[in-house]
Amino acid sequence: MTHLSALLGKEWLEQRRSLKIIWLPIVFALLGLTQPLMVYFLPEILKAVGTGAETEQVVALMGNQSAQEVMTQTIGSQFDQIGIIIIIVVAMACIQSDRSKGMLAFIMSRPMTATEYVLSKWLMQCIVGLGSLLLGYVLAAYYTYFLFGSLEIYALIEGFFIYTLWFIFVISFVVFASALFNSNAMVAMISVFTTILLGLMSGFGGWIQMFNPAYLSKNATMLIMSAKTMDYFIPTLFITIIWIVLFITFTIIIIKIKPLQKGE
Repeated sequence: MTHLSALLGKEWLEQRRSLKIIWLPIVFALLGLTQPLMVYFLPEILKAVGTGAETEQVVALMGNQSAQEVMTQTIGSQFDQIGIIIIIVVAMACIQSDRSKGMLAFIMSRPMTATEYVLSKWLMQCIVGLGSLLLGYVLAAYYTYFLFGSLEIYALIEGFFIYTLWFIFVISFVVFASALFNSNAMVAMISVFTTILLGLMSGFGGWIQMFNPAYLSKNATMLIMSAKTMDYFIPTLFITIIWIVLFITFTIIIIKIKPLQKGE
């Protein structure tokens, strides 16, 4: 536990030096604000800059959106697309950079275990990433409530915790890929491709969704919209937790197999 605390302290220092604890929350705050503000002010902007029947038709087609619709759009359009890509970019070099600089070999020569090292990386990425996500989510909920009307608080809370499990899965996969590959570009490409593929697959039904962590994002938005979850939600929840544990375990094994290998 002492070793893990020391490694967490090292990771926190790196987060501070890279200013991730500052700019990442700011980015997610902007993502949370973008959708409600854009949906609210866009019709007014169109009316101000446009004239004629065409502008009125565009505004009419946009319609009046409910608070629930705006909140789910924030999750689907902002957090689930831009936010996921940003967290991949932030976490993609967490292990690979240590290996390429020789820091991993140095740490493994100390009285540290691979489990402590991997957990420190994973925990710090989760703390910073989920803290930023929470800030963006709270701001999105507040401005959606302020501009569009009331939201069910319990549905918002439950939806957030369901969505965070998908978010943790993404972080776990990126940490695993960072240990497996020796190129940041490869880590980013594989991670982005995998999350996009899982997101596309979540649009289909069937029992196969039990094994798709991205299905939790759909359940989070459904819960906010209707206070209900979709089919196979409970199996998906538990299987996603298993996926997370497996990726952490695989990462530890990889560190034990090639702790001294250096990348380009």
